[in-house]
Amino acid sequence: MPEAGKAPLIDIRVRVRGRKKSERIIALLREHGAHAEIIEVNDDELISVIDTDWYRETKEATSPGDMLHIMRWKHHLTQAELARRIGVHRQNISAIESGKRGLGIKMALKIAAVMGEAVEAFFPNGMESPNAQ
Repeated sequence: MPEAGKAPLIDIRVRVRGRKKSERIIALLREHGAHAEIIEVNDDELISVIDTDWYRETKEATSPGDMLHIMRWKHHLTQAELARRIGVHRQNISAIESGKRGLGIKMALKIAAVMGEAVEAFFPNGMESPNAQ
């Protein structure tokens, strides 16, 4: 617990590549009365994001409607413009994105063709959509 009248300690971590850069930062901090030290971390080992729990959990939670929304924004399309291009009402696109309606295979094929994407991109957990038509 901090003593009365004293500010609490703050731990600041800075990642810098290059010893000279880190030494200049440490010197600057010390000039202002901070206790500063260099701790070298060897985190050059790269892992594939696909192998992480975060990725698996995010993928499982991503619905075809979520993917439609992401792809629509990727291609700079409004709901109205996408709906016009595939011949449906804008409300259909909205209902799919909000999860009120499933994305059927036939509609996914039309959307994929308009966007130039693989139809599988809309089904992150496989092509088996509960409302596939």
